[in-house]
Amino acid sequence: MTVRAEPPEPETVNNAPLRVFVVPHTHWDREWYHVAPRFRQRLVALIDTLLDYPQGPFLLDGQAITLRDYLAVRPEREGALRRALASGALEAGPWFVLADNLIPSGEAIVRNLEAGARVLRYFGAAAPAVAYCPDSFGHPAAMPAIAAGFGLPVAIVWRGLGGTQHPPARVLRWQSPDGTAVAICHLPHDGYEFGSALPTDTHAARARWHQLAPLLSEAAPAGVALLLNGADHHARQRALPQALAALQIAAGSTATITHSTLSAWASAFVNAWLTQADVPVVRGELRDSYGYTWTLGGTLATRAPQKRRNALLERGLLRDVEPWIALTRLYASEARDSDDARIGVSHLPALLHRAWEDLLATHPHDTLCGCSTDGVARSMDLQQELVAEQGKGLRAAALEHVIGYNAVAARAPSPRGAPQFDWRRLLLRNRAARARGGVATVHLIDTLGDVAVGPGSGHAAPLRAASSTLETGAVQAQPLSTKTRFDRRESPQHYPDNDLVAEHRCLLWVPPVPALGVQLWSHEQWRQQSAPAAAVTVRQQAQSTVIDNGRLQLTWQHASDAARESAPSLKLRVDDRELSSLLSLEVQRDEGDTYTPAPRGAVEQLRCTHARLMSRGPLRAVIRLWWRTASRARRARDDGTIVVRTDLVVDAMSPAIVCHVHGHSHRTNHRLQLVWHTDVQHRHIPHGNVWADAAFGPVRRDVITAPAHSAEAVPHGMPMHRWVMHTNAMFGATMIADGLADAHVHDHRLALTLLRGTGELSRNTVNERPGHAGWPVPTPGAQCLGAFSARTALYLHGPMSDDLLSRVRDVCDDVLLPLVGESWRDAAQGGAWGGPEVVGEAFELSGVTLSAHEEEAIVVRLVNLTTRAAWGALRMPFSGPWKFTSCRLDETPIAPPVTHEDALTFEAPPRAIITLRVRRAEPSAVR
Repeated sequence: MTVRAEPPEPETVNNAPLRVFVVPHTHWDREWYHVAPRFRQRLVALIDTLLDYPQGPFLLDGQAITLRDYLAVRPEREGALRRALASGALEAGPWFVLADNLIPSGEAIVRNLEAGARVLRYFGAAAPAVAYCPDSFGHPAAMPAIAAGFGLPVAIVWRGLGGTQHPPARVLRWQSPDGTAVAICHLPHDGYEFGSALPTDTHAARARWHQLAPLLSEAAPAGVALLLNGADHHARQRALPQALAALQIAAGSTATITHSTLSAWASAFVNAWLTQADVPVVRGELRDSYGYTWTLGGTLATRAPQKRRNALLERGLLRDVEPWIALTRLYASEARDSDDARIGVSHLPALLHRAWEDLLATHPHDTLCGCSTDGVARSMDLQQELVAEQGKGLRAAALEHVIGYNAVAARAPSPRGAPQFDWRRLLLRNRAARARGGVATVHLIDTLGDVAVGPGSGHAAPLRAASSTLETGAVQAQPLSTKTRFDRRESPQHYPDNDLVAEHRCLLWVPPVPALGVQLWSHEQWRQQSAPAAAVTVRQQAQSTVIDNGRLQLTWQHASDAARESAPSLKLRVDDRELSSLLSLEVQRDEGDTYTPAPRGAVEQLRCTHARLMSRGPLRAVIRLWWRTASRARRARDDGTIVVRTDLVVDAMSPAIVCHVHGHSHRTNHRLQLVWHTDVQHRHIPHGNVWADAAFGPVRRDVITAPAHSAEAVPHGMPMHRWVMHTNAMFGATMIADGLADAHVHDHRLALTLLRGTGELSRNTVNERPGHAGWPVPTPGAQCLGAFSARTALYLHGPMSDDLLSRVRDVCDDVLLPLVGESWRDAAQGGAWGGPEVVGEAFELSGVTLSAHEEEAIVVRLVNLTTRAAWGALRMPFSGPWKFTSCRLDETPIAPPVTHEDALTFEAPPRAIITLRVRRAEPSAVR
């Protein structure tokens, strides 16, 4: 007979039993291998069961949108849901959705927490005080500051932590660049499902306990341990009380097993963590769990066009909607709300919240990362389109209130007969936090005539022809294009007034427009002298064309007629630096899936077939280049062709060269990249660094290396927000992009992934990650066939410094948020309306929006980009007095309010995130 030795009893902490908090939960991927309405059917059944057969607390995965989704089907059960939340039988939040954490901006992450808090407040409930991030594919360096800014002292994470660069511990102190720290409870290798399906049989429970006990002890400060009981889309475990009883018997005196809320565990965990000495510290981004669990960091280029559009929508809400809504609180009017059913100032907060919530609904990691079915992607396309339309409506409504435009009054009969339209009524928008002039892209709307709609409209009078150009007076202008279209003036008291108009798109050189402000031009502005100190010049020679704006020089070397295989080439010169081969496009086969790239074979260079000078100044010069993949018929038929058009843009006085990309892809299973070829390397020059824009400030990106035993290879790309920088001790180069999320940095190369095509949600044959990361489903839509576009720029500069960060900030604003304007044809009067102005080279505006807690206040958030303490100021557009209150991110005051006449001067610690609530100290007056 063989005698089997019993495994040793698990260790206790200081001879005290473990306190195991068992938190039943479901990990609710809102959409993944099904669309959200399909998964919602199961969610309704799950919550019905929890309400009808209560058996103790249950966590709805840390996101509040599940409550909304349930009530969309079961509105009659709102009372029962409220009672369950109040009693702790159900927990949700703090998030609105469990989002990806690396692709969204820092402000979008804040909006996610704000939306989650709004939902919980509606139900009279509070979320657990936990930054619950159990499945995100990495985490930003600023997450501790974000969590602490909402009163969340502990974060639960899984992926992104556990690599060789991190301390070998599962209870850590996670510190933001600004020094803020929170506790981390790092889930074990199996993540949030390590406590699922607990057995009810005593013998099986004993075996399971001996598996669980070491994992629980590893993450149990002072013996406080968390056991999550659940998994993907799992309902509450059947016979859970019996399973917990069996686990208690198995644990014996070594542990107490308690069915708990996440809130109760968090309180006990934090109290215990605070008593611990020498807790290991982890700093920066969490993007490395190689060798611990799958990191899944290769989704950055999957369904790339959707990621780009998300960034455009975020930027649109943050810098082209919220600032104008904030201005409605600064320039209050007694008649801002009326009985004529116009969208009033009081309507704007709720409408803004809804726009954000609709965008946030596309941020769950499987949705935004693109590792979901084509049905989910199609739903995201529609949702993004709806958010774009909401943004347009909110911007128009806010600007009407700011400039005093009344859409109803504008349609009232006029003593002068027909409406008086004037394309010179130009409304300029400055979306930067500094007063700014220069090149503005404007749309001048010339009215050709009224176009009737309805019976009798078939016999309308002929309309006048459009002018080819418009006379802009003394203002330096450059026409770009003209088209005719219909323009509608809308009013809640009238049918739309439908006009045929000529839309002249052109460039103007405009004097400074107030920070975060708008300016409505009258005839006087058109008479002012306005031109750049140095215009763009073009010199054409026999074999080359040279574009010069006084700060950089772009040379296009023409293709030789004698050499049929030769192609146009580009050379960029900035000061004494010269890039002899500026730009290329590269494609490589990719045999990966939506989670993981798997590049294979040789890199193919797209051939530049021809080039043309499209614009020659004085404000902008453009060289257009046409590219395509191999033209050999057999190869094109086998692989599929890619054709691309790039417009290289040099604007007056600009230090950056901008590239607009438009293309069409017929190729599958590939990766297409645009490469800026630079002169930056650090192989022979020490101190080379890669820096990148990220949530609430720049981060340094070091190379991640997977250990030999890792079941996953490290993908070559890195997250891309607005810019990525390569520097050494002598100089550097920064690539700017408008939303594509995957950047690659190597010596002499800054590469941006334009497309990555794949036809499978998950493959188990990817050598870079053997095994299925998701349920295998064909995803032909993820091949991203058809049209695509992008905008990127290159800025050459000196080595990394605090001053450089401020210049990169300004160049990014000029590239991504240029001055823009359009005619308000029937606006009554001119004027200028400025917003808050950020003073101080160290500081960048993060956001300006409405206060959620004071009806007439706005919130302005700034970031100290530097690693030193810095002085700055927030200057208001007119004299107050103004009341300034320093707050946490969630607007909880952290200091008494102070009153100043027109500006608040402050000193901010290194990398600080400053949130200020601002309102007039006296009752609102008409401005």
